[in-house]
Amino acid sequence: MATVREDNIPHVVRTAADQRQKDMFSATIGRIEQVNSTIRLLRLYLNNDQPALRHLPGQYVDLHIPEIERVGGFTITSPPQTAMRLPAPTPSSTTPPSAATFDDPYLELAIQKSAENPPAAYAWQNPEAIMNAPVRFRVGGNFTHPPMELSLQEFRSMDNVVLIAGGVGINPIMSMVSAMDLQGAKRMGGLPTRLRVLYTSKRGTDSDGKPEEVLFEERLKAIAAKRAQKKDDVDFRYTLFNTSKNATHDSEEKGVPENMQLFRRRITHDDLMEALGPEERRRNTLVYVCGLPAMTDDYVELLRKAPGMEEKRVLCEKWW
Repeated sequence: MATVREDNIPHVVRTAADQRQKDMFSATIGRIEQVNSTIRLLRLYLNNDQPALRHLPGQYVDLHIPEIERVGGFTITSPPQTAMRLPAPTPSSTTPPSAATFDDPYLELAIQKSAENPPAAYAWQNPEAIMNAPVRFRVGGNFTHPPMELSLQEFRSMDNVVLIAGGVGINPIMSMVSAMDLQGAKRMGGLPTRLRVLYTSKRGTDSDGKPEEVLFEERLKAIAAKRAQKKDDVDFRYTLFNTSKNATHDSEEKGVPENMQLFRRRITHDDLMEALGPEERRRNTLVYVCGLPAMTDDYVELLRKAPGMEEKRVLCEKWW
């Protein structure tokens, strides 16, 4: 899989069998956000003098950086909607220009600190050294929503979706959740009738020993709060499983939406079965799992053998 870290097998070798788009796109590094001591977010603004970019939630980029021979593999964490170039308002438009936002199209990447990975090391330079720097990329990947394994008719019947992430396996899952939320309920590629997000991660500490932010925890909490207020017949629940020992109970419980749960333990098999829902409705259930190989292998084996499930509706991508 392509994500924020690679071992000694190059990304392009590991993912050689994946589908890739033919077009190469140009972009500029336009925003850098430090999430914690090991993860930063890069926003790549797309150059205007090229075709519109179309990609699916869950895909990655082959990132080409000038003067760096090794191609980086980084999962796209933003939804496809942010890469779309919105039309400028016309004089005849009934919407005042001041009432609409026309942001420049962009992709977001989450990059883990790694001195051994040249593309990641480049992204972890002093922000002033890489701000406005040019890069090129090609989109690829088979771990997508909608899934390539299902026909359009089959996908339309999927009204129960379960998303399971471990550590930085949250990257493609974040893109999927964001895309569904922006698309809205009862629309193709949008929110299903029932959606479960299970995310397990350790909370790191900074140089002073204080707990740091878990990647995308606040973004997911905000979506949960939004869905709790919508009351649009979407049964959405987000659960964070914190496997570290340094989190304080009070600070984590403050402001938690009613459709969010917090546990200080690992995801269990019982959690997975509960997320699937009743057996009688599992024929319309779609599951995505992304994380370290040991985790994904265990979860996928259980979920594919669960009564009412089948292999093609339990999709997996491994973070190496």
